Amino acid sequence: MKDHRQDCRRSSSAASPAATSRAMTKLRCPLEQPRDCPRHAAVAVAVAAALCGSAARPAAALETVLHMVDGRLVEHEGEVLLEDSAGGVMLRSPDGQLHIVPGPRMTRRSSDERPFEWLDAKQLAETLLAELPPGFRVHQSDHYTICYNTTDAYARWCSQLLERLQRAFIAHWKKRGCAVAAPERPLPVLIFADQQSYLEHARAELGASAANVIGYYSMATNRICMYDLTGSQALAREYGNRGSMRDISLLLAHPAAEPLVATVVHEATHQISFNCGLQTRFGANPLWMSEGLAMYFETPDLSSSRSWSGIGEVNYSRWDRFVANERQGRLLPFEKLIGSDDALRAPETAVDAYAQSWALNYFLIRWRPKQYGKYLMEIATKPPLTEPKPAQRLADFKKHFGDLETLQREFQRQMSRID
Repeated sequence: MKDHRQDCRRSSSAASPAATSRAMTKLRCPLEQPRDCPRHAAVAVAVAAALCGSAARPAAALETVLHMVDGRLVEHEGEVLLEDSAGGVMLRSPDGQLHIVPGPRMTRRSSDERPFEWLDAKQLAETLLAELPPGFRVHQSDHYTICYNTTDAYARWCSQLLERLQRAFIAHWKKRGCAVAAPERPLPVLIFADQQSYLEHARAELGASAANVIGYYSMATNRICMYDLTGSQALAREYGNRGSMRDISLLLAHPAAEPLVATVVHEATHQISFNCGLQTRFGANPLWMSEGLAMYFETPDLSSSRSWSGIGEVNYSRWDRFVANERQGRLLPFEKLIGSDDALRAPETAVDAYAQSWALNYFLIRWRPKQYGKYLMEIATKPPLTEPKPAQRLADFKKHFGDLETLQREFQRQMSRID
């Protein structure tokens, strides 16, 4: 296996996903076994169920893997989910991280009779604090373990926003027949007091692109990482009070804060989606679907005391771009948008492709909700660490939504009715 990290990230500019696309270049870590290997396919499907949390699995033996990373010997403990013919493994640690260890880098692998056990909320907090600089504290809510070195009020504000989003997200997909459930284990969130301390942490994972994003969800670590929005440079010039939760809500109701709050919701949507059974980490998730789904949920209500109050409002920053491209005849044919991630990854087309991805998801969720739910659940069962060819991606889509030309005509008709 190749060494790999996968992240879903948002640019510091709401209408500029190009940095996000550049930061997501290594979407898959291809197995070194042939894709049509029956053993690989069977194992991978089982792993897909485990990774999306949609099936109970018997306790696995705890394994220890030693491997070299940048000249250092690194040890990981956890359960092996997948391995290839070269000895490479995907290992999940008790804190939920996924480690992909290429066979040539592995120096030792051993197992014992101890069963794999997940960390509880207290143990997860201790693990996170051990990795972070001094001064971090912990806020626990029903479904989140938040480590922060900003104000207590901001940590509580974020936890309420995240809990509220998660409840709405789960209810939304249950109503549409999807087999989803609230995560059984706490989801980790890191909040830094300011941009500089955030960058010092994020550069280790994102490299130079960290400067272009104000927050991200990492598919490898399963964590959201961000910084206190009320301390961001753009807002701090005009507002300085960030004491109480009321102050925070008032500050983040300012129009300048809209893309920042949307970022928190966008990244949290990714994290929930990959931990409730709707999507599979490192799965064969089309980028138009993953990003469009997150954009569908990201619209904040600036009149709300918590800066977000619902699902599926028109995302006008995306809508305006979509309409402009439609009028200029610049929309992608469905075959290109659905069959390939290329347009969303290329900096010169990313902004337009993201807008169209939002529009397509908006249309399908509102006017084809049952088919969309079934499509999501089928994608979630596909083998992880694989990248279906365009023909297969189109076949999967057509199976649930039918003829593309017919669908595109209805898409244009319905979207033209939006004010």
